[in-house]
Amino acid sequence: MMAVQALAASLKAAKAQPMPLLVLHTDQVSAGVQSRLAADPSLQLRCVDVIPNPHVTDVSGWVNSGFTKLRLWEQVDFEKIVYIDADCLVLENIDELFQRECPAFCPDVFPPDKFNAGVIVLEPSRDVFEEMKDKIAVLPSHDGGDTGFLNAFFPDWYRWPHEQRLPFQYNALRTMYWFTRANPGYWESIQPVKVLHFCSSPKPWDKEAKKGDLEVLWWEHYLKSQVPF
Repeated sequence: MMAVQALAASLKAAKAQPMPLLVLHTDQVSAGVQSRLAADPSLQLRCVDVIPNPHVTDVSGWVNSGFTKLRLWEQVDFEKIVYIDADCLVLENIDELFQRECPAFCPDVFPPDKFNAGVIVLEPSRDVFEEMKDKIAVLPSHDGGDTGFLNAFFPDWYRWPHEQRLPFQYNALRTMYWFTRANPGYWESIQPVKVLHFCSSPKPWDKEAKKGDLEVLWWEHYLKSQVPF
């Protein structure tokens, strides 16, 4: 819940144009959490069925519903969706993503010729969704999660037109910041970061998380989200 609240607050701070903020969730989310999220009038909650992860993984959140993200392609009442993982912050306006060709992804840190599914621009399609479901048990996943599966489903992404290969700044992975702190020029070269992705663990809201610069930024947006509407 905290992640969704912080993300929503960051979108408001970035002055995103008014449009539905769709929150997909499963019945694993408690009624209490749903009620608190529903108190934000900008959020539209939608319960979807779980799609279990067929791969062995040590990431707890991926085990029971790790492939549920694929249901994005099932939301055909929307013409286009800009999807953002809940463990992200939007730091600059990204309305321009709705003008992108679909589907569109950002590069991963490793392997760099793969994409990371934390930010996706897509056009929902029942046909595509059904094809994905049919291939869940067939295609591999290099990371054991949805990103690996989607890379196997869209294996030629690296050769797509540039309009469908988003710059890293639209899904700037925290791991790059960690790996290059000794040479800040790497992180500075991707400025301005438009979407900051707190991939890997611990998350900023975890008790064991260290309060580095990026984590402090996350907490600033979360605290803004707690101001009454």
